Amino acid sequence: MPIVRYIAVSVLILAAAMVLVFGPRPAPALPPGRENDVIVQYWEKWTDPEASQMRQIVDDFNRSVGAEKHITVQYLSMTNIDQKTLVAISAGVPPDIAGMWDANIAQYGALGSLEPLDDLAAAAGITADYYKPVYWKGCHYDGHLYGLISTPAAVALHWNTRIFSANADVLRAHGCDPDQPPKTLADLDRYAQALETFSLGVDGKKHLERAGYLPMEPGWYVNLTPYWFGGDVWDPATKKFTFTDPRVIAALKWVQSYSDRLGQDAVAEFSSSTGGFNTPQNAFVTGQVVMEQQGPWMANILHSLKPEMDHDWAAAPFPAADPALKDVSFCGFDILSIPKGAKHKQEAFDFIAFVNTQAEMEKLCSLHSKNSPLAKVSPEFIKNHPNPYIGVFEELAASPNAHGPMDCPVATEVGGELMSCIQAISAETATVPERMAYMQDFATRSYQRFLDTQEAYRRAAAK
Repeated sequence: MPIVRYIAVSVLILAAAMVLVFGPRPAPALPPGRENDVIVQYWEKWTDPEASQMRQIVDDFNRSVGAEKHITVQYLSMTNIDQKTLVAISAGVPPDIAGMWDANIAQYGALGSLEPLDDLAAAAGITADYYKPVYWKGCHYDGHLYGLISTPAAVALHWNTRIFSANADVLRAHGCDPDQPPKTLADLDRYAQALETFSLGVDGKKHLERAGYLPMEPGWYVNLTPYWFGGDVWDPATKKFTFTDPRVIAALKWVQSYSDRLGQDAVAEFSSSTGGFNTPQNAFVTGQVVMEQQGPWMANILHSLKPEMDHDWAAAPFPAADPALKDVSFCGFDILSIPKGAKHKQEAFDFIAFVNTQAEMEKLCSLHSKNSPLAKVSPEFIKNHPNPYIGVFEELAASPNAHGPMDCPVATEVGGELMSCIQAISAETATVPERMAYMQDFATRSYQRFLDTQEAYRRAAAK
């Protein structure tokens, strides 16, 4: 639900939500000698296996720093954490720590719903030089630090090396090097076309059996394609949307070009034949898609779904339209924040700071198969990491062309609408210019509504 509508609706359902979400909970069983510990309530969005892996970090804290300072972190995994946290803040009963998404920084920061962490972080020695720039910047909104990272990511190109090798002659015939990934988007298009295979159906039509690459498979980051064209849909300096920028138009025309070339019906039929992401029918796992855009966690997914594929893939920077534009990536992350009105701010931050120590951060990021957000990375982290290409993701995250989340409080709402538009563009039911003109108007109105709601929300909170 868009954040502005959610705020309005939450006022009406607040009483019911307080009963359903914040009813009595059993106190944690504390060991002898720690009966008087400060109990820090930590809500997290992850489910297993990520939830269990984070619990290891919680246990590390409770056994060490927590024991020393008489703090016990009570860890609770839940769904719809962003909505439940916002209602809890409104009800005056928030958790001490909320593990949410990067987009919540701008959303909740603009509403005054998160505690600024600037002073607490500085006192703990966590400053700009402690983080990679893209992540440090992403943790801020309107000049204030509103969260620190639990785990980060960077987006890269993944490709099936076995299929590259088996089709070496075909790739070379198309001017492609089977031993190297594509270096530009034009290269990517050539590789994709060389690796496509078709079958002839009883209807006399060609049916796509294997795709070299498809922008909508899985399509998680297709709305960020303008980054690889040197563009963006939001200007943080002017706080205005830029959907009609020529680079944005060019990026989405490139997305549409795959449907233009292959035929929308063929693409739709192919997509309907692929399985879910975290299933053995995953299109990359089955070899139905040879190249795709994904994050570093893909190593864990591939190993769990098809261990024999461990040596049949590789990762590299996703190529840009301009050969001079190097190491472009989107670097999203999960956050640990302190909701406004939390009872135990210092104790909550003690845990957040503990997660951000190099040893614990590297442990958690290794468990999740992700890169580190920290400026310093140990040689052991790289050497022992479950992702053999973690160095690629580390370099992308440190790149000057790394992009963090949109510094805009309506990013989630606008991003959802943009994905709907891209689906229409890919299905060839709309032209790119007309859809981007629509998006420019939609996003501008959405942002203005948020600003109006923000003011009303702040006034209500001040009473």
